[in-house]
Amino acid sequence: MSVNVGAHIPTAPVLERSTARAWSVTFMLVVLALVNWADKAVLGLVAVPLMDDLDVSPSQYGLLASSIYFLFSISAVGAGFLANRRSVKWLLFIMVALWSISQFSIWLAPAFGVILLSRIVLGLGEGPSAGLSFHAAGQWFRDNERNIPIALQNVGAFGGIAIAAPGLTWVISNHDWHWAFFVVGVAGLIWMAVWYFVGKDGPYSGGSKAASTSGSIFDGDGRVPYRKILLSRTYIGTVCVGLAAYWALAIVSAWLPAFLRKAQGYTAQGASTIVMAVSLTAIFFLVTLALATQTMMKRGVSTRVARGIVAAGSVTLAGAFIIASALIPPGALQTIALCIGFGLGLVTFTTGATLISEFVPVLQRGAALGIYVAIITLSGVICPTVFGAIVGSASGGDGYLEAFVVSGVLVLAGGIAGLFLINPAREAARISLMFEPTAT
Repeated sequence: MSVNVGAHIPTAPVLERSTARAWSVTFMLVVLALVNWADKAVLGLVAVPLMDDLDVSPSQYGLLASSIYFLFSISAVGAGFLANRRSVKWLLFIMVALWSISQFSIWLAPAFGVILLSRIVLGLGEGPSAGLSFHAAGQWFRDNERNIPIALQNVGAFGGIAIAAPGLTWVISNHDWHWAFFVVGVAGLIWMAVWYFVGKDGPYSGGSKAASTSGSIFDGDGRVPYRKILLSRTYIGTVCVGLAAYWALAIVSAWLPAFLRKAQGYTAQGASTIVMAVSLTAIFFLVTLALATQTMMKRGVSTRVARGIVAAGSVTLAGAFIIASALIPPGALQTIALCIGFGLGLVTFTTGATLISEFVPVLQRGAALGIYVAIITLSGVICPTVFGAIVGSASGGDGYLEAFVVSGVLVLAGGIAGLFLINPAREAARISLMFEPTAT
């Protein structure tokens, strides 16, 4: 049975907005993503000297890597609900201040307990970052325009890893590993200074008559029960795909450098080069698939295919390549498998946000995106600890190989679940029937 979505979702004239301001805000959000992921990646880059200097075991290091996510999900949900009613500009400003302070504490007192506490505080500050940033970008663009701005934010994220890998490796090699935390802390303070002048909430943020003419009833005033959103098949499918992709991302930021050096015999520079190659591959897929998605939508291809199938299919293929990378010996073929396995599936961080924005009312979108981020980042809590436990339980490099195979299977399963569950047009039609815009 087909659903005539257009019959239930009327559109309205496009709201006038400052294009220059929209792209200035987007640029700052891209830079924020870059700083954010440099903050996350720094621990993985200092993993070997940190474990040697502080006599940290693989299991203890896994705890450090996971600790950033202890309060990550709680803060993502809390800030998401705040974003429904408060300025996203100032929420982002406070968030960056908090995580910059945490980085300076590691620089000043590089001890296991301090690092553990600081990483927990870092997670408290960084937890809302993705959800708030996607929501902030969405306030400046209509639904059919959001693929590129959100994709660019994810480009910034992997650009952060790509830049951090060689740049922070140089700092670590020429100074000391704890100075890397000073560098990323300063980067956060610089971003805050510029954001104070550039940042601004966008016109498609609900709560006004102007917002209700943005082109979709979901960008105006009105709400539906949260259970109708969170228990929808598309939301669940998007979460499954996101959990799988974040599992892969957690490996890149926490364990990939150590795997390459200890299990595969690469030098520090060689490992950082491969990490950079993975990030550049992710950027390539993010840009090309975002453009492909936008082109398909302009040609009338359904968002189930253009967004859902593209995201879930990419994660499914990524899982297969992660498994392959564990079975291929070191060399060019393994590097290609690593780049595709850890780069391809991450496109879901763009499509996940746009899929949710497609059928969630704007007055609830901040919370829905915050909950989405909170759930998928649970992989960041579980993955490093599980990975470390598997590595620690086996001898030599066998533990790393076993951990890679297990991870690949989990990523593959998440992608397959998304293929069966995601259908945003169906959810939009269903939710629009119970959506009642508020009179203005």
